[in-house]
Amino acid sequence: MVDVASSMGWMQPALAAMELSQMTVQAMWEGRDSLIKQVPHMSELIPTCQQRGIESVFDIMDMEDDDRTALLRPLSSKQVADIAAFVNRYPNIEVEHEYSKQVSAGSAVQVQLSLDREWDDEDDEDIPGPAIAPFFPYTHSEGWWVVVGDEQLQNLMLVKRINLRKELKTMVEFAAPDSPGSCTLKLFLMCDAYLGCDQEFDLQIEVLPASSSDEEDDEMEQD
Repeated sequence: MVDVASSMGWMQPALAAMELSQMTVQAMWEGRDSLIKQVPHMSELIPTCQQRGIESVFDIMDMEDDDRTALLRPLSSKQVADIAAFVNRYPNIEVEHEYSKQVSAGSAVQVQLSLDREWDDEDDEDIPGPAIAPFFPYTHSEGWWVVVGDEQLQNLMLVKRINLRKELKTMVEFAAPDSPGSCTLKLFLMCDAYLGCDQEFDLQIEVLPASSSDEEDDEMEQD
């Protein structure tokens, strides 16, 4: 479904299809189920988590050790180990991006991406490993999409599939809008296996009128 929406340039349907992949893998409904539900053995503790303001896997990561121990006290040591394995594998990605903020209308915009995964395990061969998804019937390898689009116009400008282990440097490229002026585009990093770890950033771009040389090149290409 992502490929179909992408080929048509449909931004919202493409993002919805990516979110559907997450929900299918984790057997959850985004917006209705707590993000904590995807953590093994945590369903019974969701009311307690909500009382303590714990709403995401990142909140579990950020808890003080004593508070986390108290929260998980009703569970067995095996269940706590399963939770630790999930939280350690859950994607915690630092994203840096660089791009030209002034571009000519219709020209190529390049965004340099640097992705760095926080990983405590010394054995890098296990990064990231299969997604922990006990209700999914098959082994699922974690994957990602990089998406660029115009939210105001709902125009999808780029979708790129990437595989991320511990770190990745990559470049994505898309065509600048044809109309000169200021615009704000959205850059998304979307996971296909877990909910709550997607990231989005604004791309503030000043689109300048195409230069005469650019226009001449376009005419030559058309000829």
